[in-house]
Amino acid sequence: MPRRRRPSWPALLGALALLLALPAPARAVETGRMLYETDSLYHHIMVIEAASGLRYLSFNRAMGHQSAVLPGHPEVLTFAYTQSAFAALAFLNREPREVLFVGLGGGSMPMYLRLLFPQARMDIVEIDPEVARVAEKYLSFKPDDKMSLSVSDGRIYLKRHPKRYDLIFLDAYNDHAVPFHLTTREFLELARSRLAAGGVLASNIWSLTLNRYFTAQIKTYQEVFPQLYLLRATGSANYIFIATQEPGRVSREQALARARELMLGRPWSFDLAQRLKAEYSDYTGRQVEARALTDDFAPVNLLKTMEAPSSLDGRP
Repeated sequence: MPRRRRPSWPALLGALALLLALPAPARAVETGRMLYETDSLYHHIMVIEAASGLRYLSFNRAMGHQSAVLPGHPEVLTFAYTQSAFAALAFLNREPREVLFVGLGGGSMPMYLRLLFPQARMDIVEIDPEVARVAEKYLSFKPDDKMSLSVSDGRIYLKRHPKRYDLIFLDAYNDHAVPFHLTTREFLELARSRLAAGGVLASNIWSLTLNRYFTAQIKTYQEVFPQLYLLRATGSANYIFIATQEPGRVSREQALARARELMLGRPWSFDLAQRLKAEYSDYTGRQVEARALTDDFAPVNLLKTMEAPSSLDGRP
């Protein structure tokens, strides 16, 4: 039987303080009944089912949810940042054949990609075996013969597997931080080396309001990739960084044309072109005042525990 905890009053008050500090979009989710709750080696995992039937995966109720799934309906992609992340397809000049996800969560993105591109082969890397088990048991995640799941650290996986990918999605947050070794110049250089010619990397990044190192992350991507585009995920506290390794610029008009092409004959549940039109920003070569993150300097484990700056020169 799943184990339940009765939170203490200090814990409840602390959770309330954190909740009130979050931007409204992070709080605007349904409440519901607890289906499962446990502690893993990495997370305090909760699966909550709302009256609508949506099931939320959470690692910390006060800090929002990691994933939302409507079991049996992979076409439902609830969170804004997951929709924005699919704009990476518009920067790829072909259909994706080989795709890597670093971070599984509830598995909503791989399942949605499978719906759109049934022939694509996917490798998924998740560090927490309990997250992988919960995604399959409670959130309708189903690996198949073209979708493999490996329990491993994302950086170690990339070091050990020289395979090249058309698309790499990075989404490896826990409840309050992102593992520092997945943010550094050295890691991004490794990830870039695993992209096929013309390949694209997309990364989920907390916005400036939650992320003191937002500009440092921009700087780091700029130092590794020839092209960098930022999409402000409307309705969330997230940005999607889209990095390409080809020198040619992808203009808003080119990306929109490609997005419209991708939407033809596929069961999209949202307007990819409209989202890209509203959110596209070219950060290639844009000056930002920050120090790049390296293996010797990557204090992003403090992302949500330090006060973020109130403005960013040149922010979209």
